[in-house]
Amino acid sequence: MARMARKKDLALKFLFIPAVILLVLGGCGRDNTVSIRKFPYPYKAALAICSDIDETETIKESLTIQEFLNTSHSTRFGQGLNLEIGNSFWFYNQCLDIDGGTFIDSLTLATKFTGGLDFGISIFKGTSDSLSDYTPLLLRLIKAGYIDGLHSYGNFTEHQFQRALAERALAFLKKDSLTIETFINHGGYENTQNIGKAPWFYGDNSGALEYHTDLTIPAGIKFLWRGQVTHCIGQDALFSPVNLIKQSYEYLQDQLHTKQQYPHDNKLVHIYQLDDGQKIFEFARFISPWGKYPEADENHLADQLGSSQINQLISNQGYMILYTHFGKGNGTEFLSPSTIAALRYIKKRNDDSSLMVTTTTKLLNYYIHSKYLYWHTVEKPDSVIIMIDSIVNEIEGKLLPDADDLEGLTFYIPDNKAIAIKESGRFLQYIANAADGTGRKSISLPWRHLQFPADISLSR
Repeated sequence: MARMARKKDLALKFLFIPAVILLVLGGCGRDNTVSIRKFPYPYKAALAICSDIDETETIKESLTIQEFLNTSHSTRFGQGLNLEIGNSFWFYNQCLDIDGGTFIDSLTLATKFTGGLDFGISIFKGTSDSLSDYTPLLLRLIKAGYIDGLHSYGNFTEHQFQRALAERALAFLKKDSLTIETFINHGGYENTQNIGKAPWFYGDNSGALEYHTDLTIPAGIKFLWRGQVTHCIGQDALFSPVNLIKQSYEYLQDQLHTKQQYPHDNKLVHIYQLDDGQKIFEFARFISPWGKYPEADENHLADQLGSSQINQLISNQGYMILYTHFGKGNGTEFLSPSTIAALRYIKKRNDDSSLMVTTTTKLLNYYIHSKYLYWHTVEKPDSVIIMIDSIVNEIEGKLLPDADDLEGLTFYIPDNKAIAIKESGRFLQYIANAADGTGRKSISLPWRHLQFPADISLSR
């Protein structure tokens, strides 16, 4: 009998060990701690499509594309996607004289070519102080959040941009109480207004005629794309051997071909110090799985970001900002059938609650504010209060957050306890969520979907 008892005890021990392992790994989905969920509930990954405005030839093209992306209207491409996908703009515009092969002011170009092609959508006509005819439309889309990136101050030849142009542009923004938070470098060697370490970038060089970052940064810019592209599917993602190989590949490519010294740890955002000593958040953009489409044209979007890449992004649980040009390489139809199909698949994964799709600036703000949030809990036997303290980082300093700063923030919560969330002495309204794939319940501060101006329509 004793031998049988020992065998029984031994069997129970072996049964007990896996049970303990399951509990340690969270197999029952129960956890009495409070923690921040990586993405707003219920999403598993996040995507922004960041489109540069160059070679978008007319305001009609730009608005036609945006209406399809941002509304549920009936459009020339079918029913709109009603997604938060933004675009960029220029303040000034210089265009290529196709006959002569030199750059000339777009005011002169308009007299030579019927229709006055823009090759980029700008606030001012050329480099003058006259506003373009469609400036009111651009301002409304900036206010609505659907134009959220400044693709540098404009398209310039070497050393043609000078500080006075930045002063005029920023005074115009201030007059209309507008702020742009994202600056995207444009062009190559000739755009010496750009920001960064490349020897032909003078925008943050205090001794240069092009110097402007002492004006641009205080005016509200806090995110910079200085040129880093990545082939990794998902930044800040789960470990992926393929992404690790790509990081090594990108590092070697940069050693051979660039002078910018980009970080290659597959993080979406880094803190970057400008030549003038100021600091800014810089971000990377995804270009394609293995660098096959370096031009990032609209008609390559399906190859850059087709269904397989979207599914992998969701599986990797990463962030991604896609590098593209919606107005480049698409002919008279504006968007190619393959691009439309790829965008509809993105819409499908957004609708099935797998993929959060939002603008570049909203995604970057969510990323840094969730990363740099300071909070604590006040716990009692039957309740928990989540106390929001501040957001603290090197760029924004110490920020007492408002509703915009906390938008979408999601906390995992303990079971069977009353929950409250409090900031600056006031209780915040939240949404109670069902358990997700981890088995844990959560609460979210509301994510407010952008509202496209109702009377901007180009419906068929």
